[in-house]
Amino acid sequence: MSKSSLSLTPEFQSFKSSLTRQRITVEDNSGEGVWTVYDTGPSEVRCPLIMIAPLSGSAQVYYKQVLALSSKGIRVMSVEGPVCWSEGRWCSSFRHLLYHFNLDKVHLFGAGLGGYLAQKFAEITFRNPMVVSLILCNSFSDTSEYSKGTVPSLFYMMPAFALKRQVLSTFPSTSDNGHVADSIDFMVEQVESMDRSTLASRLVIGSTRSYVEPQRLRHLNITLIEGFDNPGVSEKLQDDIQKCYPDGKRAQIKRGGVFPYLAAANEVNIYLLIHLQVFVKTRYSPYQKESEPIVE
Repeated sequence: MSKSSLSLTPEFQSFKSSLTRQRITVEDNSGEGVWTVYDTGPSEVRCPLIMIAPLSGSAQVYYKQVLALSSKGIRVMSVEGPVCWSEGRWCSSFRHLLYHFNLDKVHLFGAGLGGYLAQKFAEITFRNPMVVSLILCNSFSDTSEYSKGTVPSLFYMMPAFALKRQVLSTFPSTSDNGHVADSIDFMVEQVESMDRSTLASRLVIGSTRSYVEPQRLRHLNITLIEGFDNPGVSEKLQDDIQKCYPDGKRAQIKRGGVFPYLAAANEVNIYLLIHLQVFVKTRYSPYQKESEPIVE
């Protein structure tokens, strides 16, 4: 398969060559799990922005955010989890990843399934809060729409090519917007490189009927990043997540497609900076102190 145009850019090549791809083994009550982590920015920051990989990609998909935000003195961690067959198991493993890095408070960004898992982690830890804020990009709060007509247990047995076909069938075939088309090509490449167990486990979580209890999250600072031209999330799912967080800030992108963090990265980065600015000069700041912007 030929390389996508985004994977050949100097920006992506710089990301791969300048950042160490860490493989972190954590152990919880269910056993061991290996996380892939890109950790950049000032290591002394104890409340970083953590970006959780979507269903169809690795931690590399947020390379544009990692490079741009870390250059402003923000500690950014892009992560992808081990093979976990339930949201509870994923949340337990993620908690132990935070323990590994000695983090007790974090800001979470997630797209699609990554955003859903970020919400579930905030929900599960609400009595002893570890999440300070959430940025949810084209995400959802209820898996019921994805579970319709689906038998999650079938994903355990499906071969890799069938799993990849299942995911790729949800992608737009093309776009007349060059940036959106490039983002689709890059994500197709990501899916093609994923192993069977990782893809199957994410599909199982995404299609197992469950939902977020928003009353446990409404105290958080939440930003919803939504695309006008995103066929990947139905209007009903968008309405549902907006109803869950009526006080959440809404950031709308007109031409970002399914993957705005790639196709409209500059807009997404601006919304991230606006969201994080609230925490400047507080103990929850993700900035290195010398790099904190002046807030009037």
